[in-house]
Amino acid sequence: MASFGYYPGMKKPVAVFTFLFALSVISFGTWQLFLGNLEAAFSSFPFLLIIYLFVKPSRD
Repeated sequence: MASFGYYPGMKKPVAVFTFLFALSVISFGTWQLFLGNLEAAFSSFPFLLIIYLFVKPSRD
C-alpha cells in the first residue's frame, strides 16, 4: 500500500458521522433541486466546503 506521508486517519465514529452528514447535505441539495427550490439547494453547499476543510489533511 502506498504511503503519502503520515496521516493517522479518523476514528470510526467520526468517519461515519462525516459520511452521513455529507450524504444528508448532498441528498438535501439534490431533493431541493428536484423540487425547483434553487435557493435552498445552493444554500446547503457551503456545508460541503466545511466538510472538505474538516476532512482534508493539513500540509505542513
